[in-house]
Amino acid sequence: MTSLAVGQRVQLEIDSLAVGGDATARHEGRVIFVPQAAPGDRVLAEIVSVHRRFARARALEISEPGPGRREPPCPLARKCGGCDWMHLEESVQRAARRDGVRDALERIGGLRDLPELEELEAPEPLGYRARATLAYDEAHIGFRAAGSHEIVDVEHCLVLDAPTQAALGALRAQRPPGAGRVEIRGFGSSVQVGQRSYRVSPGSFFQANRPLWEAWLAAVLDACGEGGFAVELYAGVGFYTAGLCERFERVIAVEWSRAARDLARNVPGRVCVEHASAERFALAKLSGLSPDLVLLNPPRTGCHRAVSDAIVRALPERVVYVSCDPSTLARDLSRLTSAFCVKRLCVMNALPQTHHVETICVLERLTLTRGHP
Repeated sequence: MTSLAVGQRVQLEIDSLAVGGDATARHEGRVIFVPQAAPGDRVLAEIVSVHRRFARARALEISEPGPGRREPPCPLARKCGGCDWMHLEESVQRAARRDGVRDALERIGGLRDLPELEELEAPEPLGYRARATLAYDEAHIGFRAAGSHEIVDVEHCLVLDAPTQAALGALRAQRPPGAGRVEIRGFGSSVQVGQRSYRVSPGSFFQANRPLWEAWLAAVLDACGEGGFAVELYAGVGFYTAGLCERFERVIAVEWSRAARDLARNVPGRVCVEHASAERFALAKLSGLSPDLVLLNPPRTGCHRAVSDAIVRALPERVVYVSCDPSTLARDLSRLTSAFCVKRLCVMNALPQTHHVETICVLERLTLTRGHP
């Protein structure tokens, strides 16, 4: 492997897209990550950082575009850091998310013989976001530039739906003082998803893709099946919880953040709401329960080792893991597969124009009797 230096220019042929969104190429045995490139691109790139096993570069010139590259529909795409895959055809984005999930599960999780990946497509590639977090200062309101603290001023964002775009317009009309971050939402204190209404207070998390809400909820509930007793960890405002109550006789929902207040209001009274972290609940109670189902939807960092260990000890018939990061999903599954096998995988293209991907993973226990396998 030859040495590379910061500032060195190299000719690269892009071969794939990494889980984190950057494109990858190889130069004399070393992997090089290049943002805003596309598979099949031939680029002149400048090395910006060098590490033991890889380097990072920026594309200076695209000498030959790959077959999946397109002119971004947004004029700000090359500056704004909000949509890192706007330059890729939709089919290329979807294939890269599928490949990224499978690669992470095999390479990081050490998983083999995985089921065929199912796919849930977003109904709209643009105009879908019902919420977004913006940065602002005295002169700008918008999104951070890629890899920078610079704020790209945004008057109109192609991925916002109409109510959220209106919220952006209202924010720009009455600029907040100073500098900071602010969330805009295209809904008020309540959200309607099909026949269900959810209270969502400021600061409580709710999924961004409005056109996908109903299909997303249906896909997760279908994965959960039916039974007598379900435990839901990282329950948030209860997006899945009310549906679980229609499928299970007894439900415990666990949430520690400010969303716990919304959760208590959004679910039927027979749900036992535990205002605790998933880690604390897992250590104190989960191992002593005998649930038919554990549903978990952790943040991007995944679940704590204490949670996965407690799930193995509780040994439910089924575990449904809803993940927003393939790498931490892979790590956590590697801790669960001593007692469970992966039965279904569904990739959800929840945030088109970005590398982000949601995955529904269904695991079933390896033994028919409770206790360690």
